[in-house]
Amino acid sequence: MPPVEMPEVTEMLAWQQGDVVSSGFGPLDHLLPRGGVCRGSLIEWLGDDVSGGVALACAVAVSLAAEGGTILVIDRGGRFHPPAVMPWLAADVPSRGQCLVARPSRDDDEAWAIDQALRCPGVAAVLAWPGRIHPTAMRRWQLAARSSRAVGLIVRPARARREPSWAMHRVAVSPLAHGSLTSRRLRLSLIDGPWSIGSGSEPGGERSVEIVIDLVRGREARRTTHLPSQPPHLPQRPPHLFQQPLLQQRGVACRAS
Repeated sequence: MPPVEMPEVTEMLAWQQGDVVSSGFGPLDHLLPRGGVCRGSLIEWLGDDVSGGVALACAVAVSLAAEGGTILVIDRGGRFHPPAVMPWLAADVPSRGQCLVARPSRDDDEAWAIDQALRCPGVAAVLAWPGRIHPTAMRRWQLAARSSRAVGLIVRPARARREPSWAMHRVAVSPLAHGSLTSRRLRLSLIDGPWSIGSGSEPGGERSVEIVIDLVRGREARRTTHLPSQPPHLPQRPPHLFQQPLLQQRGVACRAS
């Protein structure tokens, strides 16, 4: 009897042989089954603290662009604040780093923009936080990412955990208390999903790690601190990734930074 082919298993094995690069965060690399981010895949960041998920996804995107390539941000709500990310790019890839922001006006345009961005061979990472995702649309994104080897970083609310997904990894992001204006402490949990085989977690279980993001540099923050002999100056708060509603510019379809 000829062997029965299972498209899902065949596809997963093909991904297992793909390139793996560091996320820029050691604990996150340790959490992911292959020890890093697989080129040509989708990652979902799930949590009620959207700003924490966006900050982490932006930092990972900057790390992915360190070897060359563009970061494309699909900002349907018009809240993304590019000046908060550009210093991160300048520090890691001063000669090649760039971030393009597209602001579609409709949900259909948003899904199309994500699909087209993931198909561009010169794109290192695509960052988006869509409200609703149809399974067919996510399947197209998955195939688009695989064809170009771009990485799709999709930030979604925690309730999306109950929805079907074509993401290779789903990571729950939870905020933790941290006493610094220039850093963000997060707990990351790997959620079982369709591509979680080999993750080392029990069925229905989770693996968790903690990370601290340096919001000034967009990198993993040092965990050791030294108490100064003199009172330090109050650190300047880094720019927010999301603009305040009163500062939003309406009617802008696309903007590059």
